[in-house]
Amino acid sequence: MKHVLTAALLSFGAAPLAAQVGSAPDKSPYQDFNYHQDFTVWAGYFGGNTGEAGIGPQSSSILGVRYGLHVGGPAEFDVRIGRAFSNRLVLDPIKIGAARTVGTESGALWVADLGINLALTGKKSFHHVVPEVGFGIGVASSSASQDVGGYSFGTGFAIHGGGGLKFVTHGPWGARLDVTDYFWQLSYPGSYFLAPTGGTAILSASQVQNQWVSNPVLTFGISYIFSR
Repeated sequence: MKHVLTAALLSFGAAPLAAQVGSAPDKSPYQDFNYHQDFTVWAGYFGGNTGEAGIGPQSSSILGVRYGLHVGGPAEFDVRIGRAFSNRLVLDPIKIGAARTVGTESGALWVADLGINLALTGKKSFHHVVPEVGFGIGVASSSASQDVGGYSFGTGFAIHGGGGLKFVTHGPWGARLDVTDYFWQLSYPGSYFLAPTGGTAILSASQVQNQWVSNPVLTFGISYIFSR
């Protein structure tokens, strides 16, 4: 009986040990990634939100660069600069009907931001993939001049949040797929709330003058890893 009890205890002790060991290191789907810095060139789609008046930056292609710095544990600090090749709608608030729409003009948009990303798999990849979530702050700016209606996008504060997948290898090259949602304000001129003779105002009195809008961005990039 004593030998049977001893064997049973050894069996129970060995079971969790086997569960902890799992796959052999060279066959495990989880692999350590230990690089510290990378540089990415990316491109994608900018989903511009034109706001209630329809004059904000329109949807377009976007491209940019990114620098990433692993700062410890699952955390990574990044800096991004991007340019959306956007257009904007120009309205003349003192006109009525079809004459109010002047047309579209180039309104290319620059976005620069600082962010913190957290790897959901810690310091390991799963089949060479690292899922991430992140958030940050920055600025959005357009060099387009003030239009006939008194509107210009100018330069303003922006915040963002999102997630993505980072593809890592044991070599110097990697890739990443990111979905980011940028939030900024569209500030409408006072003339948009005034009704011209024989017509209606572009915006009603109940509409806010500074409107927060959401602008989703989908990008894919190729990364060069230069510090391990």
